[in-house]
Amino acid sequence: MAQENFKDEWLDRAFRLAFFLHGNRETAKKIAASAMSKLEAASNAQFKRYYYNPTGRAENSRAARSRVSLNDLQLLQRLVFVESEIFERENEASEQNLLKFFIKHLVRISLKRNSFYVALGVSRILHNYGTADAMEIYNVIIQDPERVHDDYYYRSRKGVLMKELKARFGEILQIVKVNRGEERFEAKTDNENLREIAYESLKTFIPWNSSCAIPDKFNPFNDIIKAFYFDKKDPDEEHRIEVNRIHAALDPECFARLINSLNLPASEEKMEIPKFMLTENQTNFDENDWHDPPSLQTDELKQIKEILASQAESRKAMSAGFLRVVTDGETLSEINLAKTGSVSLSLDESAEVIEVYSQNETLLAAHLLSFAELQNGDFSDSLTLEKGQKITFSFAPVLNRYGEPEKVNLVVSYAETQIFRRFALKLLRAKFAFGNLLNRPFLKPVPAFGLILLMLTFGWLVFRNSAEKREQFAANPPKAEMPENNFPQDKLPKSEEQIVAPNTNSAPKNDKPVLPKQEKQVDFAVNRSPKRESKKEIPVKEPQTQIANNNLRKEETDENGILRLPLREKVRSESQQRIYGDRNGDKKLTGLTLNEITSIYIDISGDENLSKEIIEKVSAEFAKSGKFTVVNDKETADGRLKIQIRRETEGEMSEASVTAVVRLINAKGFVVYPNRKGISGWKYVGAVGKIPARIASDLSKAKK
Repeated sequence: MAQENFKDEWLDRAFRLAFFLHGNRETAKKIAASAMSKLEAASNAQFKRYYYNPTGRAENSRAARSRVSLNDLQLLQRLVFVESEIFERENEASEQNLLKFFIKHLVRISLKRNSFYVALGVSRILHNYGTADAMEIYNVIIQDPERVHDDYYYRSRKGVLMKELKARFGEILQIVKVNRGEERFEAKTDNENLREIAYESLKTFIPWNSSCAIPDKFNPFNDIIKAFYFDKKDPDEEHRIEVNRIHAALDPECFARLINSLNLPASEEKMEIPKFMLTENQTNFDENDWHDPPSLQTDELKQIKEILASQAESRKAMSAGFLRVVTDGETLSEINLAKTGSVSLSLDESAEVIEVYSQNETLLAAHLLSFAELQNGDFSDSLTLEKGQKITFSFAPVLNRYGEPEKVNLVVSYAETQIFRRFALKLLRAKFAFGNLLNRPFLKPVPAFGLILLMLTFGWLVFRNSAEKREQFAANPPKAEMPENNFPQDKLPKSEEQIVAPNTNSAPKNDKPVLPKQEKQVDFAVNRSPKRESKKEIPVKEPQTQIANNNLRKEETDENGILRLPLREKVRSESQQRIYGDRNGDKKLTGLTLNEITSIYIDISGDENLSKEIIEKVSAEFAKSGKFTVVNDKETADGRLKIQIRRETEGEMSEASVTAVVRLINAKGFVVYPNRKGISGWKYVGAVGKIPARIASDLSKAKK
């Protein structure tokens, strides 16, 4: 009963938040039900589901729930933000609603990242504080000077948030240029009527079950706010600290304390409400009273729980068929389980919710992305359904120079964990593959039947032949008096007569002495086992292969003394191969090939003193060949030439010996050069003044 009350409270919270946004009971119920359904299907939701049969001891269940319930409650709040957008576009008829939706979307896209983006969005977009002021604000929130970025980072990240807001609202928002060319949303000149709605929205969107940690009075330059300080001892502890930081940026009262401590202008003076482009007869339209959201009534709560229970039962009845992969409401791919069990996708940084639906449109699994998990590198998350079906999300983020994800390579895979269902799925895929074979144009019905009959006949003959050999072996037992023939492996006699009656006088001098044949050994002339013979064979490398390997360094060294060596590719798992593709032109490769790439961005790392010289020389060599154009904007480039440089010896800049590792990656993150199978990169060793010409020459020659 306690768990039922626990779920009822969550549903009521989701309903009240949705009602605040839309002011309509039916819409709010739909949003609350959908958000809770996705939370139950989320792979990273760890709480014990009310509609499933929990296993294990009850006290263990309570302990786990209390440990992660705050996490899950905030996931539910984010899911309400996501589900609300489906209904928002039908309710954008008033400035009041549009302002709530604008602030909600700003909170949504910044909340999935971290407290920096939340503070940046509030101070630089919703308010018009300068970059220097925003840096001071975040310096107090983060309580760690080493994590405060430069002003360029603030401007570029503000541009990212504005771009996503513009993509959401389109022509409703207009961008204008103000002082020093800064881009901002055009602001409403008279915003007093809407300022109260903005403050009320911010208070409503504060992370649930959080509180203000900023005292009424404190010195921001001397005092340490422990609730914001992370000692880096327990990585899991920073999640709770991040919630405190986000609360401080969103809560108007908490934000005002922070502003006052820094002696900055009050938020009322700096708030800029966007000017929404609406017609005159729409601006004052507000059809619902959303200021005091009501609670769910008993019958409404029962209705939502019945919907969730029905969806849970539908998940239990799921059978292999087609799966649909959806990201933020858009279908990206389908998985035909009769053919394959996985699909590879490429997502941009704005992706937030990945969902998997069955062929009857039942939600099976969901994952809510966050920057925190992506910044830690590759990871996988799995969810096992009631009948043992396992759905796995494997993520491989591509990080920018700030260590933030700019795109994500994703593999969604499906597997059966129960042995009988696994066998049935394999049988289904075999049937599908065989059906495809028969459906090919060159296989007509009559020839196809003949082919099947021929295969069955061949199998029967093989079986019969093996049976006859066994009978022959039984009828001809080994003869103890027969001497054993000890021929060297490379000089075995060719004819059977030579084996039966060997000429001992003509045997090679190095032959071993003839020993009496043991009783358990088989007559070599009659029942020589090919399998046993193969085990005795010793593989020998052909001379040509050995010579090629010995001369590898000699062949790869040019007249300038530059040595080029291949870096062997590490063995990848099947999921990694699907993410990274094949370097030999596999169809799974996504994006442009080496021959299609024309513009490249040179991304060099390692010794900074050598970077500028190498970039200039490589660019000059490409200009001579005319096969590539070097650009300064990596976003517009077809590919990125990654060079890792390391100084090996000291000396003059142009004569210093260095090691350089080179790869060319297309815009989708796939390595297209080296384009040899099994090689992940080229390693160059030599003088820094001569290596760039060799790198550019080899890459230009590889492009046809």
